[in-house]
Amino acid sequence: MHAALLVLAFASAGSAAAPSPPDAAAAPGSTVASAIEVCEPDGERRYLARLVCPDRSHPQFERAGSVGERTPLPADMTEAQSERLVEALLAGKPLAPGEPDHHVVDRYRVMCGTRETSIYLDMYHCDRPPPRIAPAGFELID
Repeated sequence: MHAALLVLAFASAGSAAAPSPPDAAAAPGSTVASAIEVCEPDGERRYLARLVCPDRSHPQFERAGSVGERTPLPADMTEAQSERLVEALLAGKPLAPGEPDHHVVDRYRVMCGTRETSIYLDMYHCDRPPPRIAPAGFELID
């Protein structure tokens, strides 16, 4: 099913104008561009389970859905380029240094008591160890 969603996301992305990229210098996980890199849906849930709220409790969280590519696709991307990109993504090919990250990002609603925070996660980074960085307002346990 994951493969079908990726193909659908990339197939429909070429028909719309690419949005401006968000600020990559933002706090970790606070924007699509600053999404925290994890491995697969289980990695998303394991990461979120390691978060600690300011009152030392663990937050509740739920997936709000996919929010599009981390880096917008080029408006002039050819069908052949798009197919190669989708094939590389489906194969789990790690990004080369400096290569744009066109992975689809997920948004989670994370609740500490009555305070809700959106945290953005990129689950296509299985070539790296689990992240050791927490979003603003949270701590991370090992």
